[in-house]
Amino acid sequence: MLTRFLLPLLLVGLSLIGDAFAQELASTNRATDLKERPALDARTLAPLPADSAVKVLSRQGGWTQVESGTQRGWVRAFHLKFQATVETSSSGNGMGGLTSIFGFGGRKAPQTSRVATLGIRGLTPEDFKNASPDPAAFRKLQSFRADGASAERFAKEAKLARVAVAYAGGGS
Repeated sequence: MLTRFLLPLLLVGLSLIGDAFAQELASTNRATDLKERPALDARTLAPLPADSAVKVLSRQGGWTQVESGTQRGWVRAFHLKFQATVETSSSGNGMGGLTSIFGFGGRKAPQTSRVATLGIRGLTPEDFKNASPDPAAFRKLQSFRADGASAERFAKEAKLARVAVAYAGGGS
C-alpha cells in the first residue's frame, strides 16, 4: 500500500530534478559579440548574428555565459531573448497539475499565459538611505568631463561624422 503512494511521488521528484538541470535556450535579439569573459573590453571570440540560437550556461550580473555551436563565451543579457518562460495557471486548484499527471480529475488543461522576464536589480530606497559619499571616486569621475571644444577636437582628430539626433522632447 505504501509503495503505491511513494512510487508516484518518487517519479515526480525525479522529473523535477531533471528540469532543474536542463539548460535554458535563448537566441540573440540583435547582432552581438561572443566575448571571452564578461566584460566589454574582453577579447571577441566570434560575432553572433541576430537570431543565433544559444544555450545558456550561467549568468553573472548583466552577462550570460552561452554555448553557440562549439564555442563558449559571454554575451550581454539584454542581447538575448529567452525561450524558457514562466507559466501561470488560471486553475484554482493548486493540485491540478499533480492530479493530471496521475490521471485523476479528468479536466481539461488549464489556460496558461507565458511571461518571459529578465531580472536586473535596481536601487531600492534602502540603498539610498545606506549610501555614503566617496569624494575620491567623485573627483575621478569629474576628471573624465569634457567641454564642447575638446569634444569637437576629439571628433575631428578621429574623423567622426556629425550625426543629428532627434530627441524625445521634439528638439534636435
